[in-house]
Amino acid sequence: MADTLKIGMIGGGKDSFMGEIHRRAIKKCGCIELVSGAFGSNRNSSYETGRALNLQANRVYGTYRDFFRREAFLPPEERVDFVSIVTSNAMHYPISMSALDAHFPIFCEKPFTCNIDEALNLMRKMTANQVPFGVAMVYPAYPALRKAKAMLEEKALGTIRKVVVEYRLGWMAPRIENAGNRQALWRSDPRRGGPAGCLADLASHCFYLAEWLTGLSVVDLTSDMRPTVPGRVIDDDCTVLARFNNGVRGYFLASQIETGAADGLSFQIYGDRAAMLWKQIDPGVIRLRAVDGSVTSIGESVPPPTPFCPPTPFGNNEAYVDALAKSYLSFAAFAKAGKIINPDPGLDFVSPPEGLRMVAFVDAVLKNNADAQINPNDDTPPPPPPKWQSLEVPPVNDL
Repeated sequence: MADTLKIGMIGGGKDSFMGEIHRRAIKKCGCIELVSGAFGSNRNSSYETGRALNLQANRVYGTYRDFFRREAFLPPEERVDFVSIVTSNAMHYPISMSALDAHFPIFCEKPFTCNIDEALNLMRKMTANQVPFGVAMVYPAYPALRKAKAMLEEKALGTIRKVVVEYRLGWMAPRIENAGNRQALWRSDPRRGGPAGCLADLASHCFYLAEWLTGLSVVDLTSDMRPTVPGRVIDDDCTVLARFNNGVRGYFLASQIETGAADGLSFQIYGDRAAMLWKQIDPGVIRLRAVDGSVTSIGESVPPPTPFCPPTPFGNNEAYVDALAKSYLSFAAFAKAGKIINPDPGLDFVSPPEGLRMVAFVDAVLKNNADAQINPNDDTPPPPPPKWQSLEVPPVNDL
């Protein structure tokens, strides 16, 4: 992309984990410049972040409403070309709706929204206002995963029989939200993170990657999830059994409390002729395992992740930042072309319909577990969830 595009950021204050990851990715793009923003959860935090980033004082705003109100009236050559939303989950919806009203293209961290009603409203307004929207989920930007998807389309494994996707982390094994860890604090607070914890934060990745890679669709699921660490009120550990549209079975396992785990996402796909394995901690390599157990590696290992840092989500490694930079470049080209709703499948980010489907997945798991939640004041074991819950995406009018 020859021209430099201007971006504004909502959220991602100076102490934000994902805010810094996004800024590193933006710098790697080389043709996208961060020029303005409303950072942090209060005015002082926003202004402090703006100063730390050496932004012009008049382009740093105290609230996201100030941002959209004032940026919208700047001359076209000065205003931002698109907006990146890097806030806690519950703010994605109101900020996105404000961005749509101001006609700014939006590149938003997942989840799309925290519930299905918000997701449908967002889709309707997106269509009515004709504003480009992308979800910052980076898996299409990993070259090895693109290769894996192509191999699966070419039946390299034969007939797929089973799909397993896991996202095992241990950074929230202690109750670190009580020790001031801001990343854990909002993720364990349903007012800020939404009604689902680990389910929305990690299991949604498993669901998306399984469907995107295989081209299959989950039609039914049953699940077991709960808050494991005493004092938490939303889930930090989740397992989902899934049935796909052609009879394939599988499961998604996601956890924030598997002590010492830090390798990110992984998958195993089993066919009648071979199995395929991949790990996010070594994202450049796909491994094929034959019926006799022999393993063939395709691709090259990338440098190891950044050395140990305080407990944080996955993402602090160069391979992830590189993939996120590719997602930014892909969305920037998409937004510049003025495309709406359904990106070309070759682009390196998640489309709104895919984002909606992930929200529908979270909604289905929550419904499946609605009668099986643990009551901390009751020693009676909770009833098991219904065995199977169908996954249905409600229709969006006028799409």
